[in-house]
Amino acid sequence: MISCVIVQMPPRRELIPEPTAMEMICRFNKLKPPKFEGGTDPMVYEEWLRRIENLFEIMECPERFKVNLATYQFEKEVEFWWGPVKPRVGELVLTWNQLKALMDAQYYP
Repeated sequence: MISCVIVQMPPRRELIPEPTAMEMICRFNKLKPPKFEGGTDPMVYEEWLRRIENLFEIMECPERFKVNLATYQFEKEVEFWWGPVKPRVGELVLTWNQLKALMDAQYYP
């Protein structure tokens, strides 16, 4: 008697192209991200950060877009803080964790 063993191959994964910056901005804006104005209340900062990170998780945001998307939500006082802090052309870009560390130092007492 001849027996056959059937080996099931794993499904082929289609290569999905990396989204463009414009696609990520559109996805992000559709989720109505909160603005952040800065200020002295650490709870306001903490709530903004929690909501932004939840949005990043929902949209499966690639790491390389997080800083630009988050800082796109800056208004008023925090824009003035961010101006001299943000990397200039030719400098290394900040990671999301580095930006959070800078903001923690600024907005937590």
